[in-house]
Order: sequence, then structure tokens, then C-alpha cells
Amino acid sequence: MALITIKPRFDIGPMFVLAPERYDPRRDSLKNGTNVKTVVLGNIASSVRQTISPLRRDIGKNRYVVLDTSDVREGIVIGKKQPLELSALGSAKKRLQPNDVLISRLRPYLRQVAFVDNDLISENGADLLCSTEFFILRPKTEESIAFLVPFLLSAPVQKVLSASQEGGHHPRFGEDVLLTLPIPDQLLDTRVDTSNEVIQGVAAYRRSERTLTQLIEVAESAMKVTKVII
Repeated sequence: MALITIKPRFDIGPMFVLAPERYDPRRDSLKNGTNVKTVVLGNIASSVRQTISPLRRDIGKNRYVVLDTSDVREGIVIGKKQPLELSALGSAKKRLQPNDVLISRLRPYLRQVAFVDNDLISENGADLLCSTEFFILRPKTEESIAFLVPFLLSAPVQKVLSASQEGGHHPRFGEDVLLTLPIPDQLLDTRVDTSNEVIQGVAAYRRSERTLTQLIEVAESAMKVTKVII
């Protein structure tokens, strides 16, 4: 069944946006028809836009681990990547740090959301960067925002993000959509416990990742062929 919405000209806004997706009523499904008290996401987290460019030569000679959208899924940064020199970055990247939350603005159905854990930084021994396709959420206070990971992966939020995509070949949702998502007070009340559980879950994944890496190295060592001189 097709969805139809009618907007008068004065509601289209000063930029006169005519994209039908901009007025999809499903974009506001979390804001309408509920008496639950909420706080918008932008009140507890900022969207960080600091970038680094390989064209600049005055920022030192650090090495960087770059996360692409394919490296993030279901709340976790997956796999290990080799550090790159500045000259190998190819294009501008965003800077990120431990305790940030990443979410890709491209194809939300792929569920490319993740918590940036401390182990990821220390193990790689390099500064972390990510694709500009990511929005980087950073807490406005000392409290963790890891609890946003299950919130952003929940079905109601995913539906809003999917309905908010705009564009032709590679549709994306905007930063304003993300920062105005309403978070129920009930989730804020359990923020600390949920954040701790997310952090512990990611740490458990990182431990299993290390274990499997060690087992692979053992297997590779066992399969090495030693030349025997007769």
C-alpha cells in the first residue's frame, strides 16, 4: 500500500526541498502518537566532524587504521586492519576515539553501528580514522553512550532511518534525522547498566578475536614445510 502525504508550500522549508522522501510520514513515527517522555539524541551526544586529509603535510607522520563501512556491523568493529601511512589514505577521513559510537549514514539496513572500544585502539597501536560515510557520536558528558548501540539497532529506529534516506544512486539519511531521534526516559534510566553490558559484550568479542588469531598462527606454524637435506 502506497503512503501519501500532503504538504503546503510554506511547510516545505526555506530550501524548497521537493524530494518526496523528505516528507515520508514514517520519519516521524517515533515522535507521534505516544505519551512517553523522551530526550532527543542530540542532547546527550554530539556529531563529530573532525577530519584529516592526505593532502596536508603538516600534521606529522603518524600511522592510521582506517575503518570502512564494511568493518562495522551489529554493534562491533569486526576484524583487524593494518595501519597505513598518511600518503596511503587516499581521501579525507574522520578522526574517532574510544567510547565513540559509529553509525553509517549509507544503507541503514546493513546495520553498520558500532561502539569504539579501548582494546581496538591499543591493539592496533595507531590513530583511528573512519570513512566520512560514518556519523561519529561522542558523549557530551563523562557518561558512556554505549547504550545507544542497541537503541540505534532497534527495529523502530531502523525503520525511521530507512524512511529518511534521500538521494538517487546512494541514498543516505541526514545528521538532523539522527540527532533528533527521541530516546525514551526508560532507556535513559537504565543507561549505565546497558552501557556496561555493551562494553562487556564488545570486550568478550575482542577476546575471542585474539584467541582465534592465536589458533590460526599455531595452525600456520604447524603447516610450514621444512626442507630436509638427504
